[in-house]
Amino acid sequence: MTTAREAFDLYRAGRLAEAAALCERLVLEAPSVEAWHLLGVARLGLDQAEAALVALDEGLVLDSERPGLLSAKALVLNSLGRDAEVVAAARTALAVDPDNPPVLGALAVSLQRLGGFEEALAVLDRAVQLSPGDAKTLASRAALKSLLNRPAEAARDLEAVLEIDPLHTRVSGDLMWARRQTCDWREDAALDMLVKADLKLGRLGVSPFAALAMFDEPALHRRCAELAAPPERPAPTWPVRPPGDRIRVAYLSSDLHAHATARLLAGVLEAHDRSRFEIFAVSYGPDTGGPMRERLKAACEHWIEVRSLSDAAIAELCRARGVDIVVDLKGYTQDGRPGILAHRAAPVQVSWLGYPGTLGRHADIVLADAVTIPPGAEGFWSEAVVRLPLYQPNDRLTELPPPPSRAAEGLPEAVFVFCCFNNPAKITPEVFATWMAILKAAPRSVLWLYAGAPGAAENLRAHAVAGGIELERLVFAQPAPHAEHLARHALADLVLDTWPYGAHTTASDALRMGIPILSLPGKSFASRVGASLLTALDLPELIAADRARYVAKAVALADDRAGLAALKTRVRAAVEASAVFDPSAFARSLEAALADRVRR
Repeated sequence: MTTAREAFDLYRAGRLAEAAALCERLVLEAPSVEAWHLLGVARLGLDQAEAALVALDEGLVLDSERPGLLSAKALVLNSLGRDAEVVAAARTALAVDPDNPPVLGALAVSLQRLGGFEEALAVLDRAVQLSPGDAKTLASRAALKSLLNRPAEAARDLEAVLEIDPLHTRVSGDLMWARRQTCDWREDAALDMLVKADLKLGRLGVSPFAALAMFDEPALHRRCAELAAPPERPAPTWPVRPPGDRIRVAYLSSDLHAHATARLLAGVLEAHDRSRFEIFAVSYGPDTGGPMRERLKAACEHWIEVRSLSDAAIAELCRARGVDIVVDLKGYTQDGRPGILAHRAAPVQVSWLGYPGTLGRHADIVLADAVTIPPGAEGFWSEAVVRLPLYQPNDRLTELPPPPSRAAEGLPEAVFVFCCFNNPAKITPEVFATWMAILKAAPRSVLWLYAGAPGAAENLRAHAVAGGIELERLVFAQPAPHAEHLARHALADLVLDTWPYGAHTTASDALRMGIPILSLPGKSFASRVGASLLTALDLPELIAADRARYVAKAVALADDRAGLAALKTRVRAAVEASAVFDPSAFARSLEAALADRVRR
């Protein structure tokens, strides 16, 4: 007679299909808790999560307090992305087995997805306490600490991971990126080499998003994306689209609230031609409320909240609503869910605006322009490149409050103010060295930076002093409401762009306020958005060909107040006269590109 022990031996040997088949016979012949449990975990190993859940529930009917069954159920629900159910199941499992690191890990993941960040951190603290040498748990805690804007603490966890398991997935890249958040460049070159070695060996050495800020090498960006991309799912058969129907476009994002992407996009959503396009917003982010969220809701015919759904369920929902085109606004940025595209949400899948790199697979097209992806660079993209007249949309020009005084922002009077409000993680050692050369050559100037994560300002000041620059020549801006943040740009004389990840929304912010931005484009999309905007505004003299000319231009403007005043006048006139800040004009070009893809 077949026994559960035989099935268990098959499971231990990795022969999951045979173990599952044997258990299916067992539960028909003589149902037992052990057989249902083993059938559940075997099915999970075979990527049959829904069937696994059925088996575990049958076992729980026989014994509702069996720790192994309760734990397995929490893990299966976690694999299905059913976060609210995971939280309930994990808490039930932990009530009978409180010291279970895998269940604690699953609970932390789901709490984090549901917005319970501090509780998730407390759960991970407990898991680390139970298993201090578990690299996976330490890495999970590091990721959450980064999300909570505690990158220095995240880096310490990752240093421990690197000691425990030097081959742990992404540890070198994640450590390098965590340190970059605070401009801690210790071992930067060595970590850079480790990440590139991982990628050459086919290991995901860094997140695709972080890679954009680390390397100006589009081939490596594509390699990262291909390694990170979720597996392809079978494509459904699409119904024939009735002629004359409006084109249904769904925008997918977690940032449909007071976020940089939303500020760029809001005017375009409002300007869509409703006689030709039916617009859906599919929001998988938090419901923060506020004026921007209400504005976005009013701009879309259909607003669908899906944050509690799995990637597969969101894709199915889009298919059921007959969506023709989904536009992914997140890619591999924080909270992005490329798995939705992997489950094929629509016949045409578009990557645009939120992630300036290839997705590696799943998107059919990427929207760009001739500057962000110049002719000849298509080979670095898995998507077909569709070029608009301008890549980045912008909201219309509006009245803003008056600027604060220089004293209120900690800026000295009668000096030239170089400015960069990019996230300090974009400031590489090379960029900072270039800026220090500018400050040395322009002694009556200061550099005004965004303070960023805790520790960044202190490290940048230390780097400046080490480079022979006085502490007081670095001034740091604290977070401020968006309108006030825009208004304070008027105190700046010249914005200095970063590379290889340059200013995107921050470039538009400066130009909107009439402040010139000096940009140094590289090979990658992420480095070329500033140049794209400057090209559209016919300001080519602000696009530097190399570092030497970047320094020379910055220093020349600092020494030429009349020339700077004339340049600012040109910037303001170009902003007012061009279509760069005309969301209606942008909407027409976007619609033409989308309609053309549907017709094909």
